[in-house]
Amino acid sequence: MAENGTKIEARDVEKIEEIIERTRKLPPLLDKVVTVAAVLIGIYEILFIFNFNGTLYNMLSKVGIDIPALLYTLQTQQGEAFVLSMILLIAFLLYPIRRSEKHQKRVEWHDYVLIILGLVAMFYLFFRYPSYAEYSITYERDIAFAILSIAVVLEATRRVIGWVLPTVVLVFLGYSIYNINFNWLVFTEHMYLASEGLFATPLYVMTIYVFAFIFFGAFLLKIGISDYITEFMISVFGTRPGGPAKSAVIASGLMGTVSGSSVANVLTTGTFTIPLMKKAGYPAEIAGAVEPVSSTGGQLMPPIMGAAAFIMAEFLGIPYNKIIIAAVLPALVYYAGVYLFIDRETKRLGLKGMPREHFKPISYFLKKSYILLPIVVITVALVWGIPAHIAAISSLGVAIWVAWVSKDGIEGNEALYVAMVLLTTGLMFTGGSLASVSALVLLALSLLLVVAPFVTTWVRFNEKLYISLLFMLFVAFTQYIGMNKESILLLTGIFGIVFSLIVGRISKSAGGRNMYSATYESMVEAGKTSTAVMLAAASAGLIQGSLTITGLASSLGYKMASLTGGNLWLLLAITMVFSLILGMGVPTTANYIITSLVMAPAIFQAVRTLSPYSLMVPGFNTAIALLAAHFFVFYFGILADITPPVALASYAGSALAGGDFWKTSINAVRYAVAGYIGPYIYFTHPEMFLITVQHWNISTLLTVMYDLGATLLVMYMLSIAFTGWFGGHLKAVFRLLLGFVALMAATLNVFVVAIGLALVLVTRLFTPKVAASEPA
Repeated sequence: MAENGTKIEARDVEKIEEIIERTRKLPPLLDKVVTVAAVLIGIYEILFIFNFNGTLYNMLSKVGIDIPALLYTLQTQQGEAFVLSMILLIAFLLYPIRRSEKHQKRVEWHDYVLIILGLVAMFYLFFRYPSYAEYSITYERDIAFAILSIAVVLEATRRVIGWVLPTVVLVFLGYSIYNINFNWLVFTEHMYLASEGLFATPLYVMTIYVFAFIFFGAFLLKIGISDYITEFMISVFGTRPGGPAKSAVIASGLMGTVSGSSVANVLTTGTFTIPLMKKAGYPAEIAGAVEPVSSTGGQLMPPIMGAAAFIMAEFLGIPYNKIIIAAVLPALVYYAGVYLFIDRETKRLGLKGMPREHFKPISYFLKKSYILLPIVVITVALVWGIPAHIAAISSLGVAIWVAWVSKDGIEGNEALYVAMVLLTTGLMFTGGSLASVSALVLLALSLLLVVAPFVTTWVRFNEKLYISLLFMLFVAFTQYIGMNKESILLLTGIFGIVFSLIVGRISKSAGGRNMYSATYESMVEAGKTSTAVMLAAASAGLIQGSLTITGLASSLGYKMASLTGGNLWLLLAITMVFSLILGMGVPTTANYIITSLVMAPAIFQAVRTLSPYSLMVPGFNTAIALLAAHFFVFYFGILADITPPVALASYAGSALAGGDFWKTSINAVRYAVAGYIGPYIYFTHPEMFLITVQHWNISTLLTVMYDLGATLLVMYMLSIAFTGWFGGHLKAVFRLLLGFVALMAATLNVFVVAIGLALVLVTRLFTPKVAASEPA
């Protein structure tokens, strides 16, 4: 890999992205078509899914402007059909029928045919659905469009994701049509017209919730917040032994909260961290493994987890803000485990920190720590109970504002503008009797900002002033007319995009022009990025539809439980293997959907009568057994990204590092051992999900603290056993002993954990006697 300073060149990253995603470069005209399709997805989502049209109508009606046309809306499946039509257009233009050079060079005639067929099939449903919703009548002609829709979706999925998922879908579809005696009318109604099949829960969740976070993540990547996180962590840890690797662990964890994609995360933060790790002395196969392991864990890290977490919330009937609470301790354990392994490897290799002059001073990043405000806002909004997609959009406005304020090339007292951002953001969350006061405060401050350039050099008539005035006056206006908190947050996010485009368009500075480009490109990138997850969801929905139309959805759990003889550990092991194998050809989201439908019911049946699994999650009609089962399959679906032989995240890491893929993958599996063992611990100790605790008291608090401490001890022992370093190179016999006891201690049995702790202390005390003369 070519390096430019400490960052891999953009052209190398683009080449790797093309290899992994198999996209082709389009001529300018077709590239514009893809751009328009991507932007149309965003516009539809903003207008109808985020309810901008209704919110805008309410805002205007409060000032006496009545525009009834704004109340026009689409039925859910009409919207999903429109989004899917644009996704098919993007997929058939960007992804060739085969990976050969011949097909990569140009868009061929059959691509255009498929685009037309896809648009016809989706727009037929768009216009047909209102009639079906009213009369529930299925016609013979609907059959042809249903088959056509399924065919083009599966072909697009094959191109974008690979052949495994479409093959699995075809098996389920064949089984379902056979079991309903080839009744094509019933098949069409279930798979195409009703809210099952193509338009089942997975696609619904993608269009309602997940796209908002893809949108938010695209903005954070483009406007520079992701770069700030990465460079900040490198500056903090870079001078310490193993600093670049440790910074990769933390930066990737933070970035994963907004990207939700292992491979995308590797290709983002990895361009900084991997060259630095190699420069610090890490072999390519270690540098290339650390980043994928850290990036993969991003899908486990609250507040924004992978797309599958949103589907889990829908399947379980538990709000997403509760799901992220349940994921907190497992995420901490995962990253603690990775950190412990990297620390051991660093000491084994005898690496030192890098000189401070290689990095920007920490004071620079501390001064700009307000850049992380959008993540704080989205976390507060989610915990507060604001709908997930509204929370994502609400923090988008703050993200855009802080990005403008952080531009060093635009004059203005940074501390003053930061104060305005913080104050306005806090006032956005107020309401009721404080709304009028908030509006007056913001109006007064806006007037002072307008006057300030005439009396001080702290404020200039430039982009920072204009963008700040637009935000402050808009929030003041919405507060004054009595808009509720949720509406203000939504409107600020959406109008923030408009403000950024306007100010960026008139800007004369390089920073302003860059913000204009970043804002525009973020909208395009969100549409393109959503292609894979939307197609995976639509295809997985066909599997869900097959299970419901045949009745397997309710009986499969009993059958699987019977097949394993009711042996829980065997069932969990089979589920793990099934999920990891499936993940070799199926993305995380589809993997979770399939495994949760096929294996989670069996796990639920095996434990549903046992305590504490038979109890309900407090406040919800969801059994703890079901929550634990779904989290179990969720974790292993994510780990498939670093599990060989496919391991796309590890492949991306090895390509960036220029190392051997197999060695990189094996190292990645070792470092992610907390991810492979942790799910068994959480399943057998569901109190670690926190939301499962029936009554909080001193006893339960101590139990949870013990579980966490014992789990971390297990990871510590495994890091010593796998790396073979504990103040020296340990002999093989002691490594095996530590590994064996660690695995036994994963039961969290007090007696075994005590033995493990004693063994660690004794080993450390007598290191000279148990150390090997050379690495074992």
